[in-house]
This record gives sequence, C-alpha cells and structure tokens, in this order.
Amino acid sequence: MTCWEVLGITPTNNREKIEQAYQSQRKFADGEAQQQLDDAYRQALREAGFAVEPPASEPAPEPGPTAKEASEQPLSGRDQQVVREVVIQVEAMLNDDQRRKDANLWRAILTEPPADQDAIREAVSDALYPRLRPMLDDGSLPQPVLAFLSQWFGWEEVDQSLVSEDREVSDPFHEPGREGGAESGNESPPAREKRQPMPNFLPAVIGWIAGLVILTSIFSHLLGN
Repeated sequence: MTCWEVLGITPTNNREKIEQAYQSQRKFADGEAQQQLDDAYRQALREAGFAVEPPASEPAPEPGPTAKEASEQPLSGRDQQVVREVVIQVEAMLNDDQRRKDANLWRAILTEPPADQDAIREAVSDALYPRLRPMLDDGSLPQPVLAFLSQWFGWEEVDQSLVSEDREVSDPFHEPGREGGAESGNESPPAREKRQPMPNFLPAVIGWIAGLVILTSIFSHLLGN
C-alpha cells in the first residue's frame, strides 16, 4: 500500500491537500494505524518535494476536574434549584405511606439527570440525611429502600444495619444466652413418665376357674347322694 493510498488521496504536489488528508485520517487512527499514517504523511511530503517535518499534532485537551473536586466546588444556581426540587419530591413521597415504601420510586427521583451528577447527589445527601435519620433508626423504611439509599449515597451506617438485619433473618430462632447445654441455662425437657405395667389377671382367672370346678364337684357330689 502506497503512502497515497494510506492518506486516501491521489498523488499530488499540493501540500495543503496532503495536510488535510493527514489530519482527517488522524481522527480515526491509533496504535499501529497511527504510526503507518505518520510514515505515509512523511513519505508523501518527500515525494511532493517538501522538507519532511514532524507531523502536526493537536493540542492535548486540558484535564477536567475530578469527581471529588467537582463535588467540592460550590453549586451553581441551577444546580441548587435541582437539589431543592429533588428534596421537595422526596418530602412529598415521605408523606405517603405507600409511595415511600417503593424502592423504584426512590430510584426514579434520585437518579434522574441531572440529579445523578456527583456534586448534586452529594448536596441532596446532605439535605436528606437529617430528615431520614429517624426513619433509618425506627425501621419505617423497608429493606429494599434502605439498600438503595446506602448504595446511592454511600451511607455506611445504613449498610451496617442491613448486615445486622441479615444475620437476624438468617437465624430467626437464635436468642441471646440460649446456645444449648446446661451452661446457657437451658432446662432439659421433662422426663417421659414411665408407663405403668399392666396387671396380670391370668393367675386370678385360673384360680377362679379352679374354684368353680371344685364347687361344681361338691354340689354334684351332694346331689348325687
């Protein structure tokens, strides 16, 4: 493949045309393709009779602020308005017993752009935490809602409470101080009462039959005399 084929143009002595072809190809090249394009650019300049110069490069974009730096910057008036609107929606939801138990509704309100931006999410977290803390303590919010809030806002204390609840659910019959054995204070179940042996009536029956036979013999003997 010739240098002109790499650049995607026919052979020319027009340097501007070579430059334009090179710059347009650079947008889609990387790695080995970039190296091949650079070589083709220099070769095309040599064949066109121009001095070979290092390929022009576009200025590197300035790095933007990190997520932490963005969250620490003061919110704009628009972002503050977004925070207020989100808090108002959550307050309205908390006044409805059915809606506040719907984790999907929480997710729809809190993750809808631009509320999902780090700085806005942090501001919403700070605004909602004092309002939601009593509900986190008294169990007013179901576990799916707590799990979402813990993951979305990074509330570690909520995460820890969920772990404790999972342990209790995994062992619902566990009671402190009742691990089994005499040391834990367990009393052994009452001993099964021994069944009384059934009386043996056979000797009495035999004696009764023998007495009846004797009496019969005596009466027969008397009647016979």
